[in-house]
Amino acid sequence: MPAFPHVRQRMLLAGLLSCAVGAAVAQDLSPRPGSPQTEQLAADTFAFRQGAQRSLFLVGSEGVIVTDPVSPDHAAAMRRAIAEVTDQPVRYVVYSNSHWNRIAGGRIFRDEGAKFVTQQGCAENLRETPNPLVITPDITYRDSYRVEVGDRALELHYLGPSLDTCLSVIIAQPAKLMMVVGLVNPPQASLPWNPTVPDYQLWNILPFFQAAEDLARREGITRLVGGFASTGAGVDGKPIVQPATGPVTVLAAQHQLWARLLGDVKAQLDAGTPARAITGKLDLQSYQQYPRYSERNMAILVRRVVSLHTTGR
Repeated sequence: MPAFPHVRQRMLLAGLLSCAVGAAVAQDLSPRPGSPQTEQLAADTFAFRQGAQRSLFLVGSEGVIVTDPVSPDHAAAMRRAIAEVTDQPVRYVVYSNSHWNRIAGGRIFRDEGAKFVTQQGCAENLRETPNPLVITPDITYRDSYRVEVGDRALELHYLGPSLDTCLSVIIAQPAKLMMVVGLVNPPQASLPWNPTVPDYQLWNILPFFQAAEDLARREGITRLVGGFASTGAGVDGKPIVQPATGPVTVLAAQHQLWARLLGDVKAQLDAGTPARAITGKLDLQSYQQYPRYSERNMAILVRRVVSLHTTGR
């Protein structure tokens, strides 16, 4: 049997220490970016991170749900982490999107009988572009779906094209934790990793964020979980990984970032500025507050937004 009580005691102690000693010391206690990490986010609700990628797993009275196996190595490490918490089998694997670098490696869970769940558009994408490391989904949904393992569940919501064409907004219940993989990464709003945003459906990004904010309000969400690691600096100046969760206000802040950028570019077009001259007209340095800022990346991102406004996509 796994040492479940001991794991919980250690995680609870870490949480209490973090609250008690303040932000600086809490950062110093944080893991370094290269080390795998399991964080208990709520009762029976965990985040597992290896490298930059973070997945969720929930332990219910009737088994375990996991999200996004990422790769064979990530999935195997997550399976070992689950075994340290419970001897329950993994019943379901949820794909948040159809990107190979997020959902490969699920064979270890299929071999123990898990069913794979995703939005129907992701299943269509995978039929068009299959990958031998990606398990074909067993269950698909259109608008919303609830994956249950007794007293724990993941609620999946499709709010339209956003990142990929089929991203599921994930809510862990009863913890009321929301994950919007790739688009919102606590502790703050940020610029995209790839400024060409090839996987962003920018034409629908603002309606998507409005729908996500509305959903969060209806469901009483107070915290967001990042699908990727956000780094910071410890008291020794060395990089550390920020906690997996942040306030739900980051959702609105990310919405505001995209609204501002799309609005800034459109204002220049409306004023008659030639598309090729818009980058030079904007105050790119006013975006320095956001992680991953560089003038080069901002120039690339602005050109992509110009294309949105001139082509409609």
